[in-house]
Amino acid sequence: MIWQNISAMSAPESADAPVNRPSMKKWVVLLVVLGALIGLGTMVKAWMDRRSGAAAQPVVFSGGSEHWDQNEVPISMQCGACHEKEFRQWAGSDHAWAFRKLGDQWESEAFHNMKLDAHGSILQFSTNGHGRMVHDGQSSTSWRAEWATGRIPLVQYLVPAKDGGFHTLSAAWDVNRKEWFDIFGKESRQPGDWGHWTGRGMNWNTQCAWCHMSLFHKNYDPVKDRYASTWTEPGVTCIQCHGPLLDKPEAGTGCMISTRNKLTPQQIHDNCASCHARRDEFDHDFAVGDRFDNHFQLVLPVQPGVFWPNGMQRDEDYCETGLRLSRMGKAGVTCLDCHDPHTGTLKLPQEDNTLCLRCHGTGEAVNGVKAPVIDMATHTPCPQSSMGARCVECHMPESLYMARDPRRDHSFNSPDPLLSVELGIPNACTMCHEEKSNEWAAEAVKKYYGAKPKMAQYRERTRAVQHAYEGKEDVLPLLMECFKREEVGAWRATLLDLMDAWAHEPAVQEVAAAAVKDPDPLTRAAAAKVMGRVGNPAAGKLLNDPFRVVRLQAEWALRDSLPPDSPGMKELTAAALHQADQPSGAMKLAQIAISRKDVKTAELWFSKALKWDATSSVVHRDYAVFLASQGRSREAVDQMQEAVRLAPRDANLWYLLGLGQIENNDESGALESFNEALKIEPSFIRALFNRALLNEKVGRLEQALQDLENCSSLEKGNADIPFTLAVMLYRNGRYREAAAAAAEALRRDPGHARARQILESASRHGR
Repeated sequence: MIWQNISAMSAPESADAPVNRPSMKKWVVLLVVLGALIGLGTMVKAWMDRRSGAAAQPVVFSGGSEHWDQNEVPISMQCGACHEKEFRQWAGSDHAWAFRKLGDQWESEAFHNMKLDAHGSILQFSTNGHGRMVHDGQSSTSWRAEWATGRIPLVQYLVPAKDGGFHTLSAAWDVNRKEWFDIFGKESRQPGDWGHWTGRGMNWNTQCAWCHMSLFHKNYDPVKDRYASTWTEPGVTCIQCHGPLLDKPEAGTGCMISTRNKLTPQQIHDNCASCHARRDEFDHDFAVGDRFDNHFQLVLPVQPGVFWPNGMQRDEDYCETGLRLSRMGKAGVTCLDCHDPHTGTLKLPQEDNTLCLRCHGTGEAVNGVKAPVIDMATHTPCPQSSMGARCVECHMPESLYMARDPRRDHSFNSPDPLLSVELGIPNACTMCHEEKSNEWAAEAVKKYYGAKPKMAQYRERTRAVQHAYEGKEDVLPLLMECFKREEVGAWRATLLDLMDAWAHEPAVQEVAAAAVKDPDPLTRAAAAKVMGRVGNPAAGKLLNDPFRVVRLQAEWALRDSLPPDSPGMKELTAAALHQADQPSGAMKLAQIAISRKDVKTAELWFSKALKWDATSSVVHRDYAVFLASQGRSREAVDQMQEAVRLAPRDANLWYLLGLGQIENNDESGALESFNEALKIEPSFIRALFNRALLNEKVGRLEQALQDLENCSSLEKGNADIPFTLAVMLYRNGRYREAAAAAAEALRRDPGHARARQILESASRHGR
């Protein structure tokens, strides 16, 4: 209207009429005055409407943007009318670009007859009358790209799926290099694999959408196997981080979000963590102000290949786990201590250590905990002008994810090259000095910091975790000792979870029972898991825990005894149904059906899991165990053989196959399977023990006795092994040796009544 009014005012009445033109200076003054009056009038009217409660059109932000408009983010546009500075900051952030429509200004190069050769197929990217097209030469199938996510350093595109959802291409556009690449690099992912971009592992609705949209709901129908997903605004907008969203504007302010609801630092952090974490979902109901552990199960370093044993990121792990494992997290440092909430960028520069030294240079307290003061002149052996003198390069080294996306580690570990030499863990020293060896770095650290640097106090914990990954039987005492002195809750949870392999040990059950009162919910959840493994009724104390992450673990552990209509079983089933569109959820629902003795439903869910993830050895393994429980031993062996084919280096699968083959009277096949298990894992006690029993059965007594001797050496505190040896010797008429083995069993367990009987009988026969 301003330009229209000015144009009308300046238009001459006729070509010949003289025009009295004001000076340029006067026009500028007039424009400023008019703009100010109109803007003031708009603001006054908006204020009066809000005060009076008048049903006027909502005031919206009047600025422009590249990738959204009022129709797409209407609520956030209203926020921008009053919070223009924050709105403009957000509009340029990665959060705002988390999901967008396609446009010529971004897609013209990417979809201009480009190609990518990946996984045995050539993908072609072009533009025609139907839109931006992706053609797969392997399947002769074409898709139209509907949406885009991300902007720098890469963009991914979404194509529609037959189930009403979307799939995310593994092919991504490199914005800087102007080329397509595959985010899985050299991994071989073929059509039919769960992890192929057309498989469920790249289903956008369940794997990506919640963190790229605002107020997203998956709305999956397990009967129809279809999605009817909804969201309020695309991208991560105002309402995803501020909330909860009101049903109507707040009286007096007109805000769609309560101005009276002040969030605590923990609530704000949990909101960030809801996306910036590797986690499993219980639902899509998380709202601003909720606790993370009521809606998500945080993934901890409890299995190899996901994290390094010191807690550093290894796979695509995001930030929350590392922060919870760190001393920084324990001290109460949250995302917003370092990151601006609207731009997502750092509040202070990291290049000159200003950000870190804000606390570590002054001793400033965070949540009452004073940061250790660091003297950079002596803190590092690296020259002060070098990259090695930057805090983040040593304590937050970058790793590439999605092939070309560098991300910093948030566990804040100190580099320890000695553990690189021992365990293969990366360290910042040789990540920077690529031409040097880990041995060189370890010696340099020892020379500068001494034989016992500060990072040495965490070495035993790291060794314990790594040895637990490797299944070393003698690591349990170290796990228990580290647990006893651990101050960080997430590490206590990790160490206790790793003790699950020894859940049958009374000492482990004592630790788990005591952890019921641990202040950390993840530790209590680990306690429920360990107790549930052996049916410890103490796990029932956690069925009423205030955190759902704990209750669900207790409910899972006690599912066989929970009544079908109990609150616990209903909560457990609801969480599994939320995950029912993925193989893991289907497997949980199958196990719940088994606990209810509903064989038909269990079979249904197992069949879905097999269909969705046919290349998973775990799915075939669990289905085989189910079949064996139903007396379908031949089918069980078939499934276990497929599991072994898919994961030939898994010793436990060979062991289970051997048990199944014994059930089918295939003794030679079982011996071969036990042999394979022991080639992979020579100290596999159960495989050794069962091979011993089978060797005796087929007449190979000496091999059987040797296996039991080896078992006895590996588990020096287990009285049942020498007792079994005594029985075997006694059965074969070797009474003096049987008496000696029985005596060893009694030495280990003086109350072992059966061993005493063998000893007495063997002593009489051996006279």
